[in-house]
Amino acid sequence: MSVTSVKKSATVKKPPRTKLYLIILIMVFFLIGSIYQTDATLSKLVSGAPEILKFIGEMFPPDWLFFADIWKPMAQTIQMSIIGTAIGALFAYPMALLAARNVTTSPWLYYPARFILNFARTIPDLLYAALFAVLVGFSATAGTLALIFFTFGILSKLSYESTEAIDPGPLEAMTAVGANKLKLIRFGVIPQVAPTYLAHLLYTFEVSIRASAILGLVGAGGIGLLLKNTLDLFRYDQSCAIVIYTLIVVVIIDLVSTRFRAYLLKGSAKPMSESRARTYKTIGWIALIGLIVWSVTGLELTGFQPTTWILTKAMISGLFHPDWAYVYIPEGEDLLRSLLETLSISYLGNFVSAFVCLPFAFWAAANMSRFRAVSGSGKFFLSVVRTIPEIIMALIFIKAVGPNAYAGVMALGLHSVGMLGKLYAEAIENMDMGPSEAMTAVGANIWQRMAYAVIPQVIPDFISYTLYRFEINVRSATLLGVIGAGGIGTPLIFALNARQWPRVGIILIGIIVTVSIIDYISGSLRKRIV
Repeated sequence: MSVTSVKKSATVKKPPRTKLYLIILIMVFFLIGSIYQTDATLSKLVSGAPEILKFIGEMFPPDWLFFADIWKPMAQTIQMSIIGTAIGALFAYPMALLAARNVTTSPWLYYPARFILNFARTIPDLLYAALFAVLVGFSATAGTLALIFFTFGILSKLSYESTEAIDPGPLEAMTAVGANKLKLIRFGVIPQVAPTYLAHLLYTFEVSIRASAILGLVGAGGIGLLLKNTLDLFRYDQSCAIVIYTLIVVVIIDLVSTRFRAYLLKGSAKPMSESRARTYKTIGWIALIGLIVWSVTGLELTGFQPTTWILTKAMISGLFHPDWAYVYIPEGEDLLRSLLETLSISYLGNFVSAFVCLPFAFWAAANMSRFRAVSGSGKFFLSVVRTIPEIIMALIFIKAVGPNAYAGVMALGLHSVGMLGKLYAEAIENMDMGPSEAMTAVGANIWQRMAYAVIPQVIPDFISYTLYRFEINVRSATLLGVIGAGGIGTPLIFALNARQWPRVGIILIGIIVTVSIIDYISGSLRKRIV
């Protein structure tokens, strides 16, 4: 076999050049517009580098003695995540079955179901927490309620997509012999999707832990509330201790969850006896029930406040009578300008991270190195980067470039390096190594193997993950304004604090419409690519 023949077999079909040039032109146009909108220049970052170093210097060395005060809020964070994930899953799975077209054949059912789950997913977790904090007070209850809705939005989407991807054969066979809908779900759907559903549940729990770590910034309890207090008191050494503590907990949960998800999706690497498998399942169920009992009994959940009903009525009234005048104001800040800035922050941050994360993704991919320690160190680095909340990163860059959209761009870009790097590394690990091994056998060097055997296989997944990350970044960018990092979050938090519900209503409408459009476009593109 020659190198030329291997190159031909490994290359994917290229799009027409005119279409490719048009896509590049559009990307460059959006890139230039985003740079202009956020006023992002390298000179600003370089001139502000001493301030970044000064801020980091104030964080180190961490206050190690403060660890003794962190464990209780961290336990509360884990308990909030467990309860929020468990209750959210109870609502998400039935909604996923309703939204799946191969289970629910009536468009009068699956279209409303998809609308509900898409609506729930468009509202960011921190916004849920801020709304519930107003209704039920600044407590863990607000954070738990926010995580329930957050889990519902993520898990229902992942689950209905997995349900639609199952083998239709058993369903068709059961339908042919007259099985009703309940039997169809019980014996035709659940046996196929149960491992995937559980894997998605573990993944959502990981995400909930990371999300709950910052919900306290709006008074929703957990470790985030302690982090907010240390930031308000300028005790950055204690803030650093909280970040390190959170990193340790998240890495442990990530490792355990990854092992379990790999077992659920791929099975055990070694043959296991039926009795041993049954024992492991029993231990797993006991551990799960124990964690739920620990969370329910250990978390101090408060009831509704005396003013909750009054505030709820005022909020609903304001949300259904939005401030339409705020949509466009010629002489000042308005909804359209804020949303445009939010999209610019998301696009530019995503664009930067998509390129910066590439070397780290290949570093973390196990099949790109002979030594497990090399890929393991890469995975650990990416885990560290994505564990640090965007809010902390935004604070660092605010010190350098000031409280503006540029700080939001850098925070989102750096945080997305950790998230995209992990997804890219998994795509590299899952690719077919046959073409690369064949090219090695005929004497191709590493650059030829990368160009003709690796990149053509992973580029569709890379593009798909980048589009998916852009959806998430649009939601994240709406929150950075809480600390002055630009975007729609700044007027939103002002309106929430001032109880200006008509203003909150129009901003929510703007966020929901924008995120829904982005989700639809991104989803359509990802389906065509993958």
